[in-house]
Amino acid sequence: MMAGAHPEVAVVPRRPFVPRVVLAFLLLGPGTGFSLSGEAARIDEALALRAGMHVADVGAGDGEWTEHLARTVGAGGRVYATEVDTDELEKIERRVKDAGLGNVTTVLGAADRTGLEGGCCDAILLRMVYHHFTDPPPMRASLRQALRPGARLAVIDIEPQRSWRHLPGVPERGGHGIPADALVAEMTADGFEVVARHEAWNGDAERYCVVFRRASPRAGS
Repeated sequence: MMAGAHPEVAVVPRRPFVPRVVLAFLLLGPGTGFSLSGEAARIDEALALRAGMHVADVGAGDGEWTEHLARTVGAGGRVYATEVDTDELEKIERRVKDAGLGNVTTVLGAADRTGLEGGCCDAILLRMVYHHFTDPPPMRASLRQALRPGARLAVIDIEPQRSWRHLPGVPERGGHGIPADALVAEMTADGFEVVARHEAWNGDAERYCVVFRRASPRAGS
């Protein structure tokens, strides 16, 4: 999507190139000695998070970002951590309990739905999750119905990586990942509009973040 065609969309320029040796550590994530505090701050800003909000971490994995979101929205807020595996949900429950957090609700999803209730979210985070969807259209519909009016949805993903493992059942997009333009095309064709695009997300030239919201109803519709 061209910024000139949509002046309301903020396009954030790429950050300076980061050497490959640094990128390798960034891709590995926790346990490498690298802090994710910088990315956490950028996620908070992208989603315009504040205390008291209700936020979903879709495809929450081990709950690392669920824990961060729960601390950000505070005791007056709520985080919905979704996963398709009950074992993963149990791990998240143990994690937030050990962290002393009482504002997290785990939600069992499926391949074609998030499991979130309609209009429950002020913001939704999908971090390295979208390209795993085996049935994207109903998942997009489920995400859309979970958002409250004006709520943001941040998709953090990566350009296709041919050297990464193949994901069975997912649409073929040239490798493990999804091109940013393809993501925007799929989302905007299905009831979303772009709020901002962040290139070279967290210093990685191949990662990006696109922030969406539900598209405004067209005049006369």
